Amino acid sequence: MFELFFSAAGAGMCIALMMLILKDFYHSIAARVFLVLIGCAFVHMCHNWLPDSLSSYAYMVESAAPAFFWMSCRLIFQEGYRLPRIGLVIAIYSFTAPVLKHLITLYLDMTPSWVEFLGREIQQYCEYALVIMGMLTLFRGQDDDLVESRRRLRWAIMGASGLSLGWAIFSFNLHFGSATSRILAIDISILIIIWSLFKGRSDIWGIDSFIVKTASLDGIKELKATSDDNQVGDVSMEDAITLLEEGKESEELVQVKAIMTQGFYRQEKLTLRDLAVELGLPEYKVRRVINKELGYRNFNEFINEYRINEAALRLLTEPETPISNIALDVGYRTLSSFNRAFRKEKETTPTAYRDSE
Repeated sequence: MFELFFSAAGAGMCIALMMLILKDFYHSIAARVFLVLIGCAFVHMCHNWLPDSLSSYAYMVESAAPAFFWMSCRLIFQEGYRLPRIGLVIAIYSFTAPVLKHLITLYLDMTPSWVEFLGREIQQYCEYALVIMGMLTLFRGQDDDLVESRRRLRWAIMGASGLSLGWAIFSFNLHFGSATSRILAIDISILIIIWSLFKGRSDIWGIDSFIVKTASLDGIKELKATSDDNQVGDVSMEDAITLLEEGKESEELVQVKAIMTQGFYRQEKLTLRDLAVELGLPEYKVRRVINKELGYRNFNEFINEYRINEAALRLLTEPETPISNIALDVGYRTLSSFNRAFRKEKETTPTAYRDSE
């Protein structure tokens, strides 16, 4: 009785959440991936009440949940970074293996032991790995995240999703816990997600952020005409326009720009906390200045722009200086990390950039 009640409630909440995402956030890639994750949760809610002929197909849909959970974590909290190849391989295998297992079983009218091993046992380990990888993503980069609302929602949204998904998968595969407990855990996580999204936290999807460094007054006014909530990220539209019209910079921003101009960004392993200590300001103020007044969403992105701009200039003006020396001088510990950052910023390699001039 309880299982049916929780399943029906959860299915209804999944529909409400999918409609909310479709209405307000569908143009975000991260939101689309998260939408698929919610769809997998909806199928899970309905699984036990489906005809036996559809049960295997429902399982194949549900098996995609860990992959889309991991991809959601990466796209939301590590935006701007490519999905790692090894993770993509694990993700693709996790939801294609059950499909191939089903097709082979239909073709042979039996399930060979090697098919069961590859399509079920190995696939389960891939699911565990994806859930763990997704949770690790929540830990990594938290200190560098400049979007305060996203920092607060990191655990409210994805933490709840990860814990409920982890409980559902581990308890089902390892045969402990009840079906009712798994459905209840998912219900609670969906409630948390719906509450969070109704709080208007559109900036978690990486949209409508106030990018002062590339914005213009006309651009902000144009955005105002298409904005439903009269907000640009966490900044009211009126405040955004006023800031651009007056061209004012806060005292904290002046301090940040001054110390960065002096080359503070060249320090290895530089963190937001290091910058705050050097400035003698609370960490939250420095984070707010870089995010709200400069438009950066990640501290490494902010630091890398300074580093890569200096490196690019030196590549052209110092043709005899080894690239590795320049990389070390601007703050990178290894040449590989410098190459990755340079390619991300300039869309080419340091060598090709130097040769192009």
